[in-house]
Amino acid sequence: MHSGDSGSFSYANPPRIHWGAGCLAERLEQELADRGARRVFVVSTRSVATHPALGGVLDEHLGSRRVGQVATIGQHAPASAVAQAVRAAREAVPDLVISFGGGSPIDAAKAITFALATDLDLTDPAAAQKARGFRPAAGEVLPHLAIPTTLSAAELSGLAGFTTEDEHEKVGLRGESLIPRAVILDAQLTLHTPLELWLSTGIRAVDHAVETLLAPGSHPFPDTLALDALVRLRSSLLATRAEPDDLAARTQSQLGAWFSFTLPGPAAAGLSHTLGKRIGSRHGIPHGVTSCVLLPHVMRYLAPRTAHAQAKIAQALMVDIGEMPVERAAACAGDAVADLVRALGLPDRLAPYGLTEADLESAARPVASDAWPLEDLIGIYRAAL
Repeated sequence: MHSGDSGSFSYANPPRIHWGAGCLAERLEQELADRGARRVFVVSTRSVATHPALGGVLDEHLGSRRVGQVATIGQHAPASAVAQAVRAAREAVPDLVISFGGGSPIDAAKAITFALATDLDLTDPAAAQKARGFRPAAGEVLPHLAIPTTLSAAELSGLAGFTTEDEHEKVGLRGESLIPRAVILDAQLTLHTPLELWLSTGIRAVDHAVETLLAPGSHPFPDTLALDALVRLRSSLLATRAEPDDLAARTQSQLGAWFSFTLPGPAAAGLSHTLGKRIGSRHGIPHGVTSCVLLPHVMRYLAPRTAHAQAKIAQALMVDIGEMPVERAAACAGDAVADLVRALGLPDRLAPYGLTEADLESAARPVASDAWPLEDLIGIYRAAL
């Protein structure tokens, strides 16, 4: 055993997670009863709220306890839509918030609970900076129950992103008090999620796992789960591509997404995520798609300095590394992700989104540093065109 390895780890995931097809019916009532919830405010999207098997089913379970709902949260959670939701929630006087849908309504629900606790104006261009001055305790923030229908893993952290009005920049709030108190992963509810959205957010979960393994420092617990996540995600996403109604495969993908994001802060700050956020909200590119097009190129760029971790990634993605030197095995990891993206029939190029050379430089410049020179970052974007 190597005596020099040391570190510390803080759990930053929800304290309670339920999973399994059909578990909404089994677990929702328990969660509401445990929290004495009598006035529930729901945050979702129009497609979820109006679907009989989604919003309709939730309404049946909530009954008169639902005192309000917003179903206007679009992609990347625009600040104006979230601020409007804050006003609606304030008028409803809820004692619990439920988010139902993908990453945008889940992030919006976190931002709503934060704004209700602090009176932060989310439309203020300086909202993200001002938010750092608030430290609401968990008891000061409304409890949040998340019911995700994608694999974005937004429900697993205290990070809440939204898009500014003028610059269309993705900014965020963060804090332990924003972590949902409980999560319900019901594969039955995901059958109505568009297949490309489900699969592309699955690659987002792959991105979470990779960024966890490549993050600086020692983190053996998240690394172990991240490697397991890669195994589960690869097999289950391919199975869902072949048979979209396979509930067992979808449950495995949900578990994989969960296991991919047990180190949310460092993972979300990785290079693939950072470059993706710079172009996603500005150019209308879903976050799952930014992972599809950027992650393989980021991995290839980082392979020389993260060889041991990437060799493990390649093996988890079923590359037969055999007796390969570690550097050669590492070089296979990015290709393995690219092969998976293609096998799932997902977008793998930026060109259709019409980004110009000026757009690439504008996106890369704020991210550039001594570790990540500007020309290198522009080169990653170019490689993805």
